[in-house]
Amino acid sequence: MTESYEYAATPPRVMELWGHLSGLLLKVSIAASIVLGLQTSYPTLLSLLVRLALLAFVVVTWLMMRRHDRRLCESCAAAIPLNAAEQSQRYRRRFFTAHAGTNPKLVIPYLVVLIGSNVLLTLPHGRWGWAVVQASMIYLISAHTTHRRLQPWCPWCSGGGGGTEHSVGEPDAPRGPGRQLV
Repeated sequence: MTESYEYAATPPRVMELWGHLSGLLLKVSIAASIVLGLQTSYPTLLSLLVRLALLAFVVVTWLMMRRHDRRLCESCAAAIPLNAAEQSQRYRRRFFTAHAGTNPKLVIPYLVVLIGSNVLLTLPHGRWGWAVVQASMIYLISAHTTHRRLQPWCPWCSGGGGGTEHSVGEPDAPRGPGRQLV
């Protein structure tokens, strides 16, 4: 009975590894889609199937990344650098980008530009502009994975913005007869 519970509680090793490497896999997938988008030849059935498979792979990998982000695995804990506070100072721009991804006023225009850049594929040299816009997603994924790894040292996560710490002050001492601090 305990063996069946243990199997249900831990994800299979392949899914765990897939979730752990999802940031890297997504960046490689975006690069592969850019390479496919820069093709100038007429699309064949095989190239359409490859693009559809790549799209399915990206969606599943993103879901695996979200699943993996809900907990801290041993590999992720071991990968936290010893100088995390110093690195967090270096990655402030990535932290800001990761937090900007939760602001609909920034996300919606970015998605409009990202999807609208597909119009550039119809222009003779527009593919290069499209590739630059699509490559911006690689930086967004890098920002997310860096934020996930160094989140305890993120200045925007501590205190609600910009690294300001809020102190409540000293706690009240117990009042009344017979109440003392031990």
